Amino acid sequence: MVSPVVIFITILYFAVIFAIGYITRKAAANPMDYYVAGRKIGSVVNGAALAATFLSPASFLGLPAFIFLLGYPMWWALIGIVCGMPLASLLTAAPLRKYAPVSFTDYYCDRYEDQKWMRVLLGFPVLFGTWCYIVLSLVGTALFMMAILRVPYTTAVFIGAIAVLFYVYLGGMVATTWSTAFQGMLMALAAVVCGIAVLVHYGGFGAMSDAIYAHTPRFWLMPYVEPGASSHPLFASWLGVVGFFFVWHFGFATMPYSVVRFFTAMDVHSARKSVVWTVVFGGSMYWGLIIIGTAARHLIETLHPLIGQTMRLPDGTEGVIATAMHVLTRVRDDYGIGGIVVTDFSMIAAIEGLGNPWLLGLLAAGGLAIAMSTAAGWVMVGNVLLGRDWMGKVFGNKWALENPVQALRVMAIILLAIGTYFSLTPVALLLDFAGFAFTALVASMGVPLVFGLWWPRATRAATYATVITMFPLVLYTWVYARNVLGSPHWFFFSEIFFGEGARVSTPHQFYWVFVAAVFFIVVSLFTKPASPEAIKSYCDDLH
Repeated sequence: MVSPVVIFITILYFAVIFAIGYITRKAAANPMDYYVAGRKIGSVVNGAALAATFLSPASFLGLPAFIFLLGYPMWWALIGIVCGMPLASLLTAAPLRKYAPVSFTDYYCDRYEDQKWMRVLLGFPVLFGTWCYIVLSLVGTALFMMAILRVPYTTAVFIGAIAVLFYVYLGGMVATTWSTAFQGMLMALAAVVCGIAVLVHYGGFGAMSDAIYAHTPRFWLMPYVEPGASSHPLFASWLGVVGFFFVWHFGFATMPYSVVRFFTAMDVHSARKSVVWTVVFGGSMYWGLIIIGTAARHLIETLHPLIGQTMRLPDGTEGVIATAMHVLTRVRDDYGIGGIVVTDFSMIAAIEGLGNPWLLGLLAAGGLAIAMSTAAGWVMVGNVLLGRDWMGKVFGNKWALENPVQALRVMAIILLAIGTYFSLTPVALLLDFAGFAFTALVASMGVPLVFGLWWPRATRAATYATVITMFPLVLYTWVYARNVLGSPHWFFFSEIFFGEGARVSTPHQFYWVFVAAVFFIVVSLFTKPASPEAIKSYCDDLH
């Protein structure tokens, strides 16, 4: 039976979200408010919104799940992502706010002097990212509602989609910004409070470490390594570690759903400070998630109420629930979670083991917050692309040009309908799904964005070549590694370079980002640069 406390906190959360959507509905009267919140958002609100938008359910559920699976080495993924966020303040936040575009594609079109086909080309990776992130966000929303509130998974997906649509449809970027800022503060609070509760349960960091080491000695080893052995040099070396983390840092500065947050800031100074507040909120959340993910296996296997009960095993026989994976599998079977990978539920199960309804209620609200905020952010990216850029500027549709807000609302409905459909049977672990889109977008679009801002020699031909080449390459190699080699993290050429059966870890094929940078430079050096006027206006003058 669900605790009344959990139900109350969840209802209160949805009441706030719906109230924000209703109160900001008048923003629909002004297209600039609907697009970029009138560029009136202060640094604290913008920073909280940026943290909630960028740190998706892949962070809130996926990263603790990877700590649960791989142990201590995954700490550094969370720490590295937050520590690298200030890079965005230098690379893109201030220059893009000074330029002040409306759509993510505007800068490329002006810098590379192509107002039509550049929007069309960039639209394909943007729509792919929109699809991926809406799906994983709705999945995250449903997971929390199913696991904590016992709402059927399918029903939960629809509830999440309707809630996001309500405030995006009514208030556009104004509603999205204020609701997402509230959600950013809430997700940080939920993670920190639950992390502190875990520490209190053990009696401090030292006691928690001792308990985990006694229970799972391999937690402190590199993954796929036997005690006393050495891990693969590429994974263990600073080359692999720094390369992977740099991709996440670079991606924060270039991903569409984080870049559009710079457009809403009041001025350049506010845009820079927004990144600082993003680190505060995001870093606080990650601190809590590291603690929860570290203790998850031990908490589940020693405290969870399902331990010791019986479950039906794959061979049809009855068995005793004795491990964390047994608990997670039982939950999946009991609540019909479709194609969800069970480890995405590990953090929820860990807090559930503490038996405190207030913690569960707060965790539910925090999980719903981060999931719905990412979905809303991507819906705004996608509907501006489709309604304003494609329908209006590319195809010159009269209705879209005369009714810009209505066009965006129609696109929001379409995007959420498609995302809802695919959320019912997701194809991968949340963090893997996010990494899929992340690497594809950063390799194909992030490189031309940063080079365009900081290198006068960057060219339109190089931008076209990079998008056309890198986007399908990342998609193909990720799918090949996942389906043929067994994991999207194995290097695409592992068996070709290192022999049959070899497996070299390159998370989400991240190396393509570096290949894309070299490729872009080479093509730029052999192709015609933009006009001196474009370089001055959209490169030199923005520094």
